[in-house]
Amino acid sequence: MNAGPATSLGLRTHVDALLTIGGEVGGLDVVDLGCGEGHFARGLASRGAVVTGIDPWVAPMPEQRVGGGRFCILQARAEAVPLPAASADIVTFIFSLHHVPAGSLAAALREASRLLRPSGRLYVAEPLAEGPLHDLMQPFHDETEVRANALTALSEFAAPKFETAELFHYLERRVFADFRAFATRMQANTRFNDYDEKDVDTPEIVSRFDGLFSRFGGNFDQPVRVNLFSRPRSRIR
Repeated sequence: MNAGPATSLGLRTHVDALLTIGGEVGGLDVVDLGCGEGHFARGLASRGAVVTGIDPWVAPMPEQRVGGGRFCILQARAEAVPLPAASADIVTFIFSLHHVPAGSLAAALREASRLLRPSGRLYVAEPLAEGPLHDLMQPFHDETEVRANALTALSEFAAPKFETAELFHYLERRVFADFRAFATRMQANTRFNDYDEKDVDTPEIVSRFDGLFSRFGGNFDQPVRVNLFSRPRSRIR
């Protein structure tokens, strides 16, 4: 199944991108796989969704009400989610599919399909291996291969399970006032990545940052690809 040409959305947050692509989520059940600390889950809950976040590294969080919706976090892996089949209207991977080990990608995508109701959607937002932030991080955290693996897995293991596929691009704003702001953010992400704090603060990375900062003025916006898979062709809602 070919998704066809991508629709460009311009500058968006992750929540705004999903709402633009699929419409409002009030009253829908969402499972967010690889949710981290739950920022995206909280954002959807504030728009009225009931969101269950799944993450192997984050401590469980009991259900909380946010705006018109609610969310919780369960500690589990994407390939073994402790939820019943056909319990979700939307399953999302937000910058998380490429963190699934290559040998587990097929199982994680099968699990996503299992969780969806017959009219449900699989929504996968992945960072592209391009742009100034990728160029800056490449010496200490090159995700080119794992991001390519995630895209291949979508083609091999997700697309055959759905009738339609759509492709979107957007930019996620990333602004760093100075190198220290960049290093602080990167060092906070070592929990689920393959580098150490010392790998970030090196003369090479400082030099790269300075060169890119002079070109882009502190805007290190991240290009994002969204693959939206569905069975019947209709909007999420």
